[in-house]
Amino acid sequence: MTDVRDIGLMLGAKTPLILLETHDEMRALETIQRAISEASMSERGRLRSRPVYRWTVTEGLVRLGFGPTDGVSLATNAQQEPEDVLRHIKTMSHPAVVVLCDFHPYLAGNPKTVRLLKDIALAQSQNRHSLVLVSHALDLPPELSRIAARFSLAMPSDEQIMTIIREEAKLWSEKGQRVKADNETLARMVSNLRGLSFADVRKLVHSAIVDDGAITESDLPNVNKAKFELLNLDGVVSFEFDTASFAEVGGLVKLKQWLNSRQQAFTDNSIRDKPKGVMLLGVQGSGKSLAAKAVAGLGVCHYYG
Repeated sequence: MTDVRDIGLMLGAKTPLILLETHDEMRALETIQRAISEASMSERGRLRSRPVYRWTVTEGLVRLGFGPTDGVSLATNAQQEPEDVLRHIKTMSHPAVVVLCDFHPYLAGNPKTVRLLKDIALAQSQNRHSLVLVSHALDLPPELSRIAARFSLAMPSDEQIMTIIREEAKLWSEKGQRVKADNETLARMVSNLRGLSFADVRKLVHSAIVDDGAITESDLPNVNKAKFELLNLDGVVSFEFDTASFAEVGGLVKLKQWLNSRQQAFTDNSIRDKPKGVMLLGVQGSGKSLAAKAVAGLGVCHYYG
């Protein structure tokens, strides 16, 4: 897996501070652990001997997996506060990878916390610690950004999305019923799930299956609606669930003719360089919104309001 290899390279290169922005915290932790456990023979001395710890404000510092704990009890209340846990990390003699989850609220306006992070990072040649900050959003102060590296988890490929669909279908079939689906609908489902995280893909596939034990054409609009709600957390665009028919659109004869002749270019999955969409420009009240909904109704693209 590319993510495992790439984060392993960053850890092996002694990167002192790594920023990982994601909503999928569990996958981030699994990727880091796999990078260390699956290190190559040349990297084992540098990586496999390093234990992995996770810190959260609710659980404090916890050892993940098996291995040395540096002779210190990790579940004490004294290590639950951000400043205290960083002071503890500075005293750890055994090189470690420490994942700090949801640490972003403790960076702004906390000069001691920032200074402690910087102290640990600057002393990396001696302590050999790597700190990984995992959160949905991370905005580092300038004094830390120069010594940090950003890492992003890859989105699942079409093959990985199909694997998730098969896994969810297998789990459903263990209840005594096979999931009903056809190849064309599965291909469209995969296409519609592109751009989502592994966790979100699994959640939407599970929802589609448990509804009626099948993946059908009727599931696609609901999946699309849920997808755009997940992607549009800041409210920049809106997804319109209801489309329209060109029978409701007056005029625009040339647009209708063009769409009729070019529809296959949008819907044929064998075409590599497919058109990405249609942009409609015009004065207010000219019927752009209704025409856009009608275009979406043809299935060539989605309507953004």
